[in-house]
Amino acid sequence: MRILNCIPNLIHGGAQRQLSYLASELTRMGHRVHVAFLDGGPNLSRLLASQVNIHRLLRRNNYDLTILWQLLRLIKDSKPDIIHTWIGQMDILGGIAATLTRTPWIIREPSSEKAYSNSWKLLLRRWLVGKADAIVSNSSLGYLYWQKYYKNKARYIIPNGLPFQEIECALPCSFDELGLPPSKKIVLFVGRFDSEKYKNGLKHAKNLDNLLVALAHLRDNPDIVSVFCGDGPYLPAIQQLACDLGIADRVMLLGAVDHVWPLMKLAGVFVSVSHFEGFPNTVLEAMACGCPLVVSDIPEHRQFLNEGQALLVNRLQPKEIARAIKRTLDNPKEARRRAQMAKEQAQKWTTAAMADQYERVYRDVLEPKHY
Repeated sequence: MRILNCIPNLIHGGAQRQLSYLASELTRMGHRVHVAFLDGGPNLSRLLASQVNIHRLLRRNNYDLTILWQLLRLIKDSKPDIIHTWIGQMDILGGIAATLTRTPWIIREPSSEKAYSNSWKLLLRRWLVGKADAIVSNSSLGYLYWQKYYKNKARYIIPNGLPFQEIECALPCSFDELGLPPSKKIVLFVGRFDSEKYKNGLKHAKNLDNLLVALAHLRDNPDIVSVFCGDGPYLPAIQQLACDLGIADRVMLLGAVDHVWPLMKLAGVFVSVSHFEGFPNTVLEAMACGCPLVVSDIPEHRQFLNEGQALLVNRLQPKEIARAIKRTLDNPKEARRRAQMAKEQAQKWTTAAMADQYERVYRDVLEPKHY
């Protein structure tokens, strides 16, 4: 089967990692996989190592219509059986190219309704999805989002996959590598410092403001150090807020980090108090690394975590977040027990299982063709 994936970039991000896992697995299964992208990034190396066919598209800006022309030419040359689009820009351009060439097309939904406002780009994406052959969501909330608009369209739920063998082989980071004494207790956050307009007036999906306020409540404990991994437009504001709260010396902002698993294996607690999610990669990776969790009590986390596996907190209550972090760090035996239960829960989400499910979706869409 010939599969063309279209994605804007291969930078740090959940969708980019999942594409790199899926394309590598499908290639291993014997399919001919192509990936078209505009900008490279750390996830490109996995594709290169897996002998995936990569195609870098040129552009002057994000609205350059020659991107569409290049996609049309690539479709003509590679003759894909199916086109699989990832992330808004390529959902639009890849979707138009698939429609014009009458190539079967599936779209991946990485989030839920709360992630979207009524901008013209999102309205165009929503209209174009009506022409797709199938929608694959990574969560039940993503599935329900599209049910509102296209009840009769083929829709599937395929959870994100984890490369467990690689995660198991990753060695924990050392305190020396971070320039910290071993007496420190690390609170870890990994995610994008976004600054977008969402529904209900939300500006920052990851809720970093309340997380920093929670950490300020823990300033009396000199052993607690917070490590933030990620970048994005909201990073300067986070730096300023840490200064305003008087905890700048207790917050390490590492920027984008290629390999977070060693940090997850060192940290005393992984915190994700997002306002909303899809099927969050970083939380799943922390589970696979055996790192204790404090997460926001939202439906997206509840779909795969319970109180026996994580401490679920009110995302709008910094004091409650702080208490949960302190409880986790002060009771390592109890925290490890929850982390072990979460790790066992994560074992079913393998990259191989994800690829098998996508292969079935592709075949469903392509019937009555036979391979």
